[in-house]
Amino acid sequence: MKTLVWLLLILGCSCSVFAQFQQGAYTQYSLSTPMRANLNSDNEDEYWFTPNGLSFKFGEGLHFNRKIAVGLNSGIDWVASKKLVVVPAFANLKFSLKLDPETFFYIETDYGKSIIIGRGNLHGDYKKIGLGIEGIEGPAVFIELTQYGFKLYSEEKVATISLGISFSSFRKNSKDRSNR
Repeated sequence: MKTLVWLLLILGCSCSVFAQFQQGAYTQYSLSTPMRANLNSDNEDEYWFTPNGLSFKFGEGLHFNRKIAVGLNSGIDWVASKKLVVVPAFANLKFSLKLDPETFFYIETDYGKSIIIGRGNLHGDYKKIGLGIEGIEGPAVFIELTQYGFKLYSEEKVATISLGISFSSFRKNSKDRSNR
């Protein structure tokens, strides 16, 4: 929790740095599936990885020229092999690099809390890092590594690697629209 407070404090103090960018708001929805190794694969024609659940996340935040974005998100994650349903609530920070006029490459990091449904008082930190390619008006395709911050059956914390697609809607400030 201290880390999140420090992150928000530093972000708030650095608003003058961000003032040089055109800022606006964004809304994001993402759908992904955690992947796991196909241990039953004896045949070379079978898939190496198989889906292991489903995740849906949504959030809103601020963006600065679509190059830097900060937001608050929540969602629901289902990890089938662990029989888990997790509700994360987290802040995210996203840095984008323009590859061409229509495409961005981005790295995104998230930090927050995860609450497990149906497992008593089990909860922990939520940490995620992701890489993706995003179109100006189209969807983004991404890969992400998520750690939930709690242990189930072993000494290792529960973690997943997911592939997914997200949809973002970017809006400029209303005063920017009136200057056109």
